[in-house]
Amino acid sequence: MIISCGEALIDFFKIDETGDFKPLLGGSLMNVAVAMAKAGNNAALMTNLSTDQFGDRFFNYLIENNVSTKYVVRSDHQTGLMVVAYNADKSASYNYYGHNSAELSYEYNAQTLGLSDDVNCLHFGSFCLVIGKTAISYPALIADEHKNRIISIDLNIRDTVEGDMQLWDASFDKLLPMTHIAKASADDVMLMHGLDKMSQASCFEYMQSWQDKGAKMSVITDADKGAYILWKGEQIHLMGKKADIIDTVGAGDCFMANFLCKLDRDGLLNADGFDDISVDQVKAAAGYAIDAATFTIAHKGAVFPAPTDL
Repeated sequence: MIISCGEALIDFFKIDETGDFKPLLGGSLMNVAVAMAKAGNNAALMTNLSTDQFGDRFFNYLIENNVSTKYVVRSDHQTGLMVVAYNADKSASYNYYGHNSAELSYEYNAQTLGLSDDVNCLHFGSFCLVIGKTAISYPALIADEHKNRIISIDLNIRDTVEGDMQLWDASFDKLLPMTHIAKASADDVMLMHGLDKMSQASCFEYMQSWQDKGAKMSVITDADKGAYILWKGEQIHLMGKKADIIDTVGAGDCFMANFLCKLDRDGLLNADGFDDISVDQVKAAAGYAIDAATFTIAHKGAVFPAPTDL
């Protein structure tokens, strides 16, 4: 089982034609869990869900999508809200209303958590690693489990939630020595380091710096330029696929979910044997993830593929 650890929140999407807003269930880490389950993997979400009406809907939504709720806790904190507007290039901008909300209030207790033996991978990311109680809880969980289970981290910066890039950088750096798979988008790296553009060479330079700090495998995605991966000193680049872009929301979550799922289905997500993964196996997982993300961007909203869709 792969557990996605982090936020579930309400996305309010602005409808350009009317100026109205439509609420949808969202959150990067919830999206990853749903995308993994849709891909046919055994998936769970570890988060704090509110006991409000949004939290109830989330809980039922996870069950409807075959995502285990075993590691979900409930509290009377309110559900966070993310207002989403589309830019001219069909990317999205975000404004967050939370900071004392349920998704940031998860508290880790090593004595009571009780991870089952079938849990082989823990995936983390986004603002739950830099603000709230989760910024203490999830790193503590990583510290306890990184020798026994695969740790995957997707930076996934949301600067409207936390604008201090030094905080993002420091939080990421602290976790790299305990990370098996470190992933970011090119936009994440540019935001964090104040860059105007990224080249292929600079992608590999940053990924090498992550590995110098302790990460085993590093990944950067860059829209239609595809994915860059550094593994065992091998520089891997797989181009993106052509697609009619309808909506990019959820594409990065879909890539990460299917990258992990492909490695898992090939029997490669185990801490003891991680170093034995071949370059060809990494390429196969990345190619599958690109196909999945290409499916998502051709649909409105965060729509994730089943294996038969690919």
